[in-house]
Amino acid sequence: MFGRFSINKKNLSVAQRQVDSFLPFAIVHVMSLTRLVKEHQTKQATLKRENEHLRKEAIQSVGVFSDAVAETLSGRVSQIFLNQKNLEQEARSLSLQTARYAKQTTQWLALVEQFDSALKELGDVQNWVQVIQKDMEQVTHSLESSRREPV
Repeated sequence: MFGRFSINKKNLSVAQRQVDSFLPFAIVHVMSLTRLVKEHQTKQATLKRENEHLRKEAIQSVGVFSDAVAETLSGRVSQIFLNQKNLEQEARSLSLQTARYAKQTTQWLALVEQFDSALKELGDVQNWVQVIQKDMEQVTHSLESSRREPV
């Protein structure tokens, strides 16, 4: 006897009937659990494949994106360098032109100073001519006066 239960044929047959009646239910549940585990494993494998596929697509997309960004930036950097080169060339050209204009301006200033000097000389000559003319008029006047007067 096990505790308050005693095993006899009657108890054993009741127990056997209970086990027999529970067995189909247990088998169905075990099969159902097995099916659920298999479905879960299948879903997990499918999700793992999808995640791997999405990961590969993401890596590929990032690669394409980084290539596009690099190409865009490379193009812009090339344009900036080209613009800088053009600006430097124009600056050199402007510097040469400025030097030529400065030289030409210096030459013009020298010509203007020569012209001014020539004008001053003309003014001096004109003044000298006027002084001589006045002196000659005085001499002429004196001679005419002396001719008219008896000596």
